[in-house]
Amino acid sequence: MVREDQLEKDKGGHKAAMEKPPQQQTEPTEEGEEEDHTSRLPDDILVGILSLCGYDDAVRTASVSRRWERLVAQLPDLTLCLSILAYTTAIGTPCERRLRSLACTLRRRCRDGAHPVRTLQLVYRKDVPMECRHVDDFIALAHAQKLVLHAQWDTDVVPADGDADSDDDEAAGNADDTDENAGAWSLELPPATTELKVVPYSYEVRPPHIHGAGVGTLRSLALVGFTVLRQDFLLTSMPSLEDLHIGDCTLPDSIEVTSAAMPRLKHLRITEVSVMTEEITRAGISVLADELRTLRMSCHMCSSTKPTSAPERCLNMYMRFSASFTSYSCFRLRAPRLSVFEWRCCYADEVRVDSVGRLSDVAVEIAAGRKPMTYRQECRYVTVQQRDKLMTDILHALMPGLQPRSWENVKGKCMQREHDDRWLCFEITSACSVAR
Repeated sequence: MVREDQLEKDKGGHKAAMEKPPQQQTEPTEEGEEEDHTSRLPDDILVGILSLCGYDDAVRTASVSRRWERLVAQLPDLTLCLSILAYTTAIGTPCERRLRSLACTLRRRCRDGAHPVRTLQLVYRKDVPMECRHVDDFIALAHAQKLVLHAQWDTDVVPADGDADSDDDEAAGNADDTDENAGAWSLELPPATTELKVVPYSYEVRPPHIHGAGVGTLRSLALVGFTVLRQDFLLTSMPSLEDLHIGDCTLPDSIEVTSAAMPRLKHLRITEVSVMTEEITRAGISVLADELRTLRMSCHMCSSTKPTSAPERCLNMYMRFSASFTSYSCFRLRAPRLSVFEWRCCYADEVRVDSVGRLSDVAVEIAAGRKPMTYRQECRYVTVQQRDKLMTDILHALMPGLQPRSWENVKGKCMQREHDDRWLCFEITSACSVAR
C-alpha cells in the first residue's frame, strides 16, 4: 500500500510539473480593453521616446492617444520640413496647405509657453518666397534657444543674367553672377537664441545678414555649407560669441576674424574652406582674436594630394566655385591666449604668427604629392621641399608658445607616417589631450 501511494504521489507531481504556469493577465481598463505597458510609463520617458522621432512622425503617432497628443506639446526639439519631400527627389515641392498646417501646429505648441522650444530646425527652399516668409514667422514664434536653418535652392533655375548653355569659360568668368541671383537676405534672431547654425545647400545662397535682439546674446555660430563667404558676414558685431565654426565655404577674397566684431571668441574651427580659383584668387585668412583659446584648421577635401605613383586622373567636372587645390595666399595669427593649435592638410604661401599663448596641444600635418587637376591642367605637385619648408615655417612661428622646448627638440618630433611617407607630422599633447 505504501508503494502504491508513493507511485500515485509521484505521478501527480509529474503531471503538475508538465502543466504550463498560468499567464499573468493584464487588468482590463474601464472601457473593457487591456491596458498596454507603454501607457504606464511616466510623461518624461514618453517625451524622450517621441523626441527620437521626426516631428511629423511624432504628431502622427500622438494622434492615436489623447495623452500622447498632449505630450507632443512638450517636445523640446522640433524639425519642420516646409516642402513636401519625395523619395526620388533631393529637394522638396512647395505646398501652401502644408505650410498652413505647420503654422497651426507650431502655434498650438507655443500657445501656453509652459514647455519652451529648445531646438528649432527648419528645412526650406530659399528660392520660394512663401517658405521664406513662414520661416521668419516660425523663428519669431518658437523663440528657440538653438536655431538650425537648412537653406536649399533649386539648381535647375537658370540665373537671370546667365545662360544655361554657356561654356565653362563664361561660367568661370561669371562665378559671382549666380551668387548675386539669390539676393541678399537677413535673419532676425529672437532674444532667447544662443546657438545658430546655417547650412546652405547651394552656392546660390549667400550667408545671411544677422540682426535682432539675439545677436547680443548669441554664443555659438556655425556656417557650414556650400556658399561663398565674404568679409561682410564676419563684420557683424556679436559681443557674446564664444564658438565659431566655418566649413565647406568658398573664399573669393581674404577674410579676417577679429576681436573688434567678436571680443569674447574662444574657440574657432575652419574646415574645408577653399579658394574660388587657384591661379586667380588670392585669398588669405587672418585670425586676430585676443581671447581665442583653441584654433582648429583642416582642409582634407580641398587640399588633398595623391602619391606620384598613383594613376593620373582628371576631375570629371569643372569646379565653378572651388579650386581643384586650395592654398591660401597668407595665414596670419594673433592670439595671445591660444593654447590649442591644429593645422591638418592646409597649405599657405606665407605663415605669420604675431603672438600665441602657452601651447599645450599642437598638431601639424602636411603631405607632399600630386595635386588634383582638371582636364585643362597639367600635373602639379607639392614637393617634399615645399612640404618641409611649410612645416618649418609654422613651427618656427609657434616657438614662442612651445618654450621651454628647444628648436632641436621640436624639430626632432617631426616624423613621417609609417605607411605613407608623403605625410610629415608634428604633435604634442597635454596630459588631458583634446579629442580630435
